Amino acid sequence: MEILRDCIGRIACKGDATTGLIEVLYKGHKIRTKIPIGEKFIIEREDTVTTVTRNTTTFHVESYRSAA
Repeated sequence: MEILRDCIGRIACKGDATTGLIEVLYKGHKIRTKIPIGEKFIIEREDTVTTVTRNTTTFHVESYRSAA
């Protein structure tokens, strides 16, 4: 699984693009899901929003800090 980071360098999640498995671990809580090709998974943590989109063999990560 590859590490996917947000816009400020924190680990947002880990993912396997070939299977679509996404794993988020935050403060002892683990969330796992599989996303199909072309779909998005959104992670909102504190003031950062990260969108992970699955392509056929890779993940595309977009991240931004929301206004406070």
